[in-house]
Amino acid sequence: MGRAPATLALCCAAVYLLLAAGGAAAQQLTPFQGRNAPPEGGVDVYVSAIVDHLIEVDDSKYKFQAVMYMLLTWQDERAAAAVNASTKAAQSADYNNGDGCAYPCTTIYAWDRNPNAINLCCDLVFLPHFEFINVVGFSQDRVVRYGVRLGENNSVAWWQHIQGEFYTPMSFRAFPFDKQYLNIQIQYGNKYPEDPVNIIPSASGTQLYTPATGDELSGWTVTGLSMRTYDLETQNLVRSGGSSYSAPGDPYPINPSDPNQEAFEGFLWQHGIDIFIEVERISLYYVITAIMPIYINTCLSLLVFSVNPRHLDTRLGIVVTLFLSLTALQFVLAVGLPSSATVVPTQQLIIVAYCILAGIGVFSILTFWMVQLHRSSERQRRLKLAKRQFTRRWASVSQSLGIAAAAVAAMQQREASGNGSSAGLRRRKSRQQQQEQQQQQEEHEEEVEVRLPSALRVSFAAAASAHVAATGEQPAGAAPSAIHVSPFASGQPVAVEAVGAPQLAWACMRLAAAAAAAARTVTRAATAPLPAAAHAAAA
Repeated sequence: MGRAPATLALCCAAVYLLLAAGGAAAQQLTPFQGRNAPPEGGVDVYVSAIVDHLIEVDDSKYKFQAVMYMLLTWQDERAAAAVNASTKAAQSADYNNGDGCAYPCTTIYAWDRNPNAINLCCDLVFLPHFEFINVVGFSQDRVVRYGVRLGENNSVAWWQHIQGEFYTPMSFRAFPFDKQYLNIQIQYGNKYPEDPVNIIPSASGTQLYTPATGDELSGWTVTGLSMRTYDLETQNLVRSGGSSYSAPGDPYPINPSDPNQEAFEGFLWQHGIDIFIEVERISLYYVITAIMPIYINTCLSLLVFSVNPRHLDTRLGIVVTLFLSLTALQFVLAVGLPSSATVVPTQQLIIVAYCILAGIGVFSILTFWMVQLHRSSERQRRLKLAKRQFTRRWASVSQSLGIAAAAVAAMQQREASGNGSSAGLRRRKSRQQQQEQQQQQEEHEEEVEVRLPSALRVSFAAAASAHVAATGEQPAGAAPSAIHVSPFASGQPVAVEAVGAPQLAWACMRLAAAAAAAARTVTRAATAPLPAAAHAAAA
């Protein structure tokens, strides 16, 4: 039991060492590991770069993975002799501690000590050293392919297949119609400053031979490749933005405050070459999944104007529904949108859609208030117009009833003047009999009682008074004190709530019934026989 903790500790330590060894093996050295010194006086190295395959572009992490085919060429009259010497030396059993050639001239075939085999050793050949500055790492799973070839006129060519992950700045001002320039920064390791190496860009390409069978990269298209050199001897190594100068007592400052003081210069960060892979985003995907839904959502918000402004609840319901759908769409698009300090155009479009929906909602509320205010003022105007029309019609009916009352009074006067003769008595008796028969007949009919409010009651005496006011004649039996006129003619204010459209309609119906009853009375009086004296007077 006492050995169990010790055994467990040993197992844990072994696992830790294995993991540490695996992590260390995952990071590979730079492909262009230089060897030996350059030719005396320096040399020009021509750099050609071709994109073999762009594996991935991760704009959310500002990284990309690519497989590059790079070729370095230069002239070195010592190259052929160096290859022969290193190949011959590697044939011996004690060369390189018995391991043979340390750097074969190619990986196409394995190194073999057999002198009859087709193999060369480049241990003594000059190879320029280049570092990939912005590389995240070279995967241990990559296939290592390279080759060194000697050509005519002392020319040397060194090609490499490079697979790595790099970080690069990106701009999203035109997202999703943007172009990105993926940067691979390479610097020359100047171990021999007395023999400088001059870097010259040469050929470039976007793809090696590959049968065209479909898309090569999700979301992006490679459109070009360019290269340019830079020299940090004429530029500041530390960028001025947000940086600070070295301390005054720094013996070898990297960023001296005194321009005359010698600055630190390492083997790197002096001069190199930038490779830019130009890629264009496939915008159709974002047009279908982002721009079209936002556009349709915004167009649907215009349907609010087809709803009656009085239906505020319906209008606001449409606005809130579209607002929620736009919010859900934003959550879905947030996964594919890059996290940038710049507000990308797609986000700007979403903000504009939000503003349009908010504006339509506020406009609907203001329109509802304006419609309600207009309806209230229109109702006041119509009530005033109805009161004026009712007053005019009331005066017209009252005048007509006054004329009828005056005619009845005149008939009564004529009958009174003829009551003294025997013929008049007979006529009166006959008329009384006719009236009794008419009254008996009306008892069998449905009696329509006309009840008007006290303010709207009209009597024949009132009509007679109106007639007196119009003609100046005073019919017999008239009682001016019993006259009732329109409630609006008194000059007293009448509340709008007290006189509505239903009350006015009801009063007009009752007034029409009273006028019909008065017309029937006038008709009976006009058809009754006149006394003899009246006939004589008429003759």
